[in-house]
Amino acid sequence: MVEVEIRGELTKEQSEELKQLLSQRGKHIRTQDREMILLRDYPGYDKDPTRRHADIRIRRTNGQSEIMLKYKAGEGNVGRHEISLPLEGDSFEQAKAIAAGFGCTHGLWVHRISEIYEHSGIEWAIVEALTRDGEVRKTYYEAEAAAKSEADVPHVREQLMIAAGQFKVPVLETDEAMRDFIYELDRAVNEEITLGEPFHLSSGKGVGGKYG
Repeated sequence: MVEVEIRGELTKEQSEELKQLLSQRGKHIRTQDREMILLRDYPGYDKDPTRRHADIRIRRTNGQSEIMLKYKAGEGNVGRHEISLPLEGDSFEQAKAIAAGFGCTHGLWVHRISEIYEHSGIEWAIVEALTRDGEVRKTYYEAEAAAKSEADVPHVREQLMIAAGQFKVPVLETDEAMRDFIYELDRAVNEEITLGEPFHLSSGKGVGGKYG
């Protein structure tokens, strides 16, 4: 399966109106509090999100941690394969230490609170982007549906676009628009962080004692 997604920025008024419509016509699924760290400097990484082949994140969602890999399915920034590696309970800090051990010592800290709805086979997330002090700086939606194969991605995207038109919400239609919006989130909301220093195996101070 391939996850297909569209996104658009919302004003406070548009956000409240979309929530109301989705509550009336669809079903509220859950409230989601998610903290993430987008890792850097691994094979397939590119600073430009529209050119990034692989996206690896440490995520903590409602207290449950996981490592998430997303990689492109076809052209553009629309379809992605997703692989989740669930971790035991709240293992967020341990996962950061392991990532640093692999050499991913820098990342982008992200905090989002979302209201998730389902309507006509589409999952809608109304997302608030929070700063470290809890201020909501940006609000947007993500509409997502599954394609059976990469060949089916354009059709599913078309259905998402039709649904966005029915709800009268804007869509970031091009890679350029998506890139500019993500960069704006990085400047206004997200935070560059250091996860730690990589282990120096030559020191003989790693876990398990001396090497060799």
